[in-house]
Amino acid sequence: MPGSVRRIDGDPEDGGRHSGVSRAADALIGTIIDRRYRVEALLGEGGMGLVYRVIHTELDKTLAMKVLRSPNTRDEEVLARFRREAQSASNIGNEHIVDIIDFGTLPDGSTYFVMECLEGLDLIDTIDSVQRLPEGRAIHIARQICLALGAAHDAGIVHRDLKPENVFLVQRGADQDFVKVLDFGIAKVANGAHRLTKDGEVLGTPHYMSPEQCAGDGIDHRTDIYALGVLLYEMVTGHVPHDADTMMGILTKHMYDDPVSPTVRVSRLSRELERIIMRSLEKRPSQRYQTMKEMEAELGQLQAAREPFGSDVITLKLEAGPTRRRAYKTAIFLGISALVAAAIIGLAAVGGLFDAPVSEPAKSEHLPQPPEVAETDEADAVTEVVASPQPKQERAKRKPRLRPKPSESSGHDDGPILDPWK
Repeated sequence: MPGSVRRIDGDPEDGGRHSGVSRAADALIGTIIDRRYRVEALLGEGGMGLVYRVIHTELDKTLAMKVLRSPNTRDEEVLARFRREAQSASNIGNEHIVDIIDFGTLPDGSTYFVMECLEGLDLIDTIDSVQRLPEGRAIHIARQICLALGAAHDAGIVHRDLKPENVFLVQRGADQDFVKVLDFGIAKVANGAHRLTKDGEVLGTPHYMSPEQCAGDGIDHRTDIYALGVLLYEMVTGHVPHDADTMMGILTKHMYDDPVSPTVRVSRLSRELERIIMRSLEKRPSQRYQTMKEMEAELGQLQAAREPFGSDVITLKLEAGPTRRRAYKTAIFLGISALVAAAIIGLAAVGGLFDAPVSEPAKSEHLPQPPEVAETDEADAVTEVVASPQPKQERAKRKPRLRPKPSESSGHDDGPILDPWK
């Protein structure tokens, strides 16, 4: 999305909360930072920071720079969280996690870090463009997220804010859905030297928070497994499992309400994928998958059992095996039998053995039948078999997530629920 400015903190009509930001952001464009990064354009802006496209002047390489707003550098906790994001992502070292390259400070005291610049779409834009994803494509994306967060968990890091805006899809070779996981800004590092959140503080994005996260209880890596279950649910149905008008309404549903089964929303969804999704959305962490590796293995088995998926067409291939060889032998036998029968009939006709015309021989019950074509999800693919045109059913429009309003309940502050990065 080079050259376009994208807000990453919420509604652009939020009462001018960041009035004057654009003018301040434009001041950096065209400048060279630390004698090596030339700022080209603003890519996005949020409540805590801005993201620019920059060029490394020595390497002539396009990168992205995330800059923490200078007023926030006076908040030690915010500054520590910003640095934690850079350290967390760079220490994991997985190809599916955005690569952090450099870290520094601007002349006005603002802190920045430099990361790889990604060309593609985030997952929320991808879902919105098609309303819901084909099952095979969703599994392919989810498995890569498992690999990314599995590596983070092995390094003792819990993301805690997995959502479609933090999953970016880029092209890598022939793979157009190569996953990059972003924004470890509120990541929790096990056995870290400093705690960046207080007991009972709730951080995250309500639609994707685990029940224990909603309650402000202690969390571990299984909160990311729950969030991935929400992502999978949304990818294949076009809906989040829990939605409401207020933040507290969403949090309450996560803690106490069971989600509508995915097959109720999409009847042709496979029962096995539904089972994987519902297990990852269990209220109790002990009843979910215990590791990303375990979840990825089951998704891999399901993917292997499916036909290869593509954007438009699936070609059904007939496997050569004993059944097919028997069909060949049967065809040869029937051909020879037909020739013998024709010779006998010809001789009989010449010799006048039969006065009545010969009726057609009955069709053999052993003739090979055409292979049956399994029914596939209309959203997944179509076969190359030509069929008579059918009236196209209009797909129900995707229901966007509600933007939660502040809760009207007394004594509750909605402020810390949404992570300030976004």
